[in-house]
Amino acid sequence: MKLKFTIVAAASLAALCITSCSEPEFTVKGTVEDGAGKMITLEQADHAGIWIPVDSVEIKSSGAFSMSRIAPIAPEVYRLRLDGNYVYFPVDSIETITVDAPAARFATDFSLSGSDQAKALEKFEKELISAAPKLSNPDSARNFKRHIFTAYLQHARGSVVSYYILTKTVGGEPLFSTDSDAGYFAAVATAMKEYRPDDPRVDLLTRTATAARRSKAAGKGQSRVIEAPEISYINMTLPSTDGKDISLSSVAGKGKPVVLVFSDLSDATTPALNAELRNLQGVEIYNVGLDNDQLQWRNAAANLPWICVYANDTEASRLIPGYNITALPTIYVIDAAGNLKARCASVADIRRNL
Repeated sequence: MKLKFTIVAAASLAALCITSCSEPEFTVKGTVEDGAGKMITLEQADHAGIWIPVDSVEIKSSGAFSMSRIAPIAPEVYRLRLDGNYVYFPVDSIETITVDAPAARFATDFSLSGSDQAKALEKFEKELISAAPKLSNPDSARNFKRHIFTAYLQHARGSVVSYYILTKTVGGEPLFSTDSDAGYFAAVATAMKEYRPDDPRVDLLTRTATAARRSKAAGKGQSRVIEAPEISYINMTLPSTDGKDISLSSVAGKGKPVVLVFSDLSDATTPALNAELRNLQGVEIYNVGLDNDQLQWRNAAANLPWICVYANDTEASRLIPGYNITALPTIYVIDAAGNLKARCASVADIRRNL
């Protein structure tokens, strides 16, 4: 949102100050052993993930420091910087987080308190520090990530710490890769959508999870290419726009060819495809939505005159490799007897195979 500023009267400025000063705040404080006289800086990541300083104070002779900032609209992870070393901590709202550490081992020997999330992040960071030398071994990395999922992600209800862990880098490389860890991204995305639907990270993480599962499925799909007519279709039962489940088997093999379409209705190229599909005669169309946002999909699908169903993350992870979906749209023709006949690149290709 852009604000257009004009001349503000002195009384308005005073009122603005009163309003700003009354904003709820969080506090980060603590003690840095042997840190007297050093500057400690509070940093926050911007929308591009670049860390920027938002406040700094000189550590007192006792080693104590304290800073307060306006509470974030949504939970955030901040960090403290001291001599090029960092301690990360979560802020949910207006809590007080305490960070204690020796200056010489600021990034490795710290303690966090003030919230359950702060303690969880401290525990994770120390486990990561201990495990880091072993993560170059693929088996060790896989086992460590399974442990982290069970200990910190599985029941975290989409907390900001779970997002932080999922996007953590180690030695400049991501701990969780979208190429090999699609399931972890999908699990955290689903939890965030359920428990924190208004969090601004939800859309980004959902898109990342969707891209990850498609990338993973595409890699697997190369070894399983469906060639009709030897292989029958893979059945599915998915919810339609009114929430009622409709199976592919309820329309396939019933005397009419079925055009099976996997698409993303929010994609800019989809309306042109749908316009061509409207001109097909004597067929049933079973359109599977792989959109990121189910509500947007439902609004778009409501205007289409054929069967439209939606695949959630779980179903999509089964169907994408099963149907060798490497790009959207992906289209198949199932003949009137219920046999998978052809994979089609265009509507003209569909017509040739009816």
